[in-house]
Amino acid sequence: MSFVVPGEPLAVEEEALPVAGAYTSRDGYVRAMIAGSATLDKYRKVLYVKAAVKRELLLRPGALVEGVVVSVSSDVAVVKLYGVDNVKINATGLLHVSQIASECVVDIHDYVRPSDVIKAKVLNSTLPYLVSIKEPITGVILAYCSNCGNVLYLHSAGYLKCKNCGRQEKRKIAVGYLYVLR
Repeated sequence: MSFVVPGEPLAVEEEALPVAGAYTSRDGYVRAMIAGSATLDKYRKVLYVKAAVKRELLLRPGALVEGVVVSVSSDVAVVKLYGVDNVKINATGLLHVSQIASECVVDIHDYVRPSDVIKAKVLNSTLPYLVSIKEPITGVILAYCSNCGNVLYLHSAGYLKCKNCGRQEKRKIAVGYLYVLR
């Protein structure tokens, strides 16, 4: 085949299965996921796209990333990842309740809440990125008061306190939390 761009139809799903760099869309077409050269193996009935440009993978398992918690449900938090090793990225991470703490997590809101800025460890190299905050160096590095929206300060007793309204909140705090009460 020839050079293809993302979303370009390459075959129908009856002709070939997508292997790498391709996917099957809802309308039954095998489409390119990346820009590159497409190859159809008629004997094995598979189709793959070889990338035109090889980019170094920034998000490898074990990488420490920073992101903002976008939403929280009972068992998972969605995190908008924005940085890894002082390099800007644009990715989405999933923080499962089992990757928050070693002990049993009863309420995920005691550990992370929407708008919290977190430092997390990447667990895989495929989309969606799975992240963990179990380690002491990972967790919330900046939080905002759920009552008034001001910055929460870390108290020496380990809880977060709002200087504006006096509210105390609990989070899974990372080493290096940005604001500390003095």
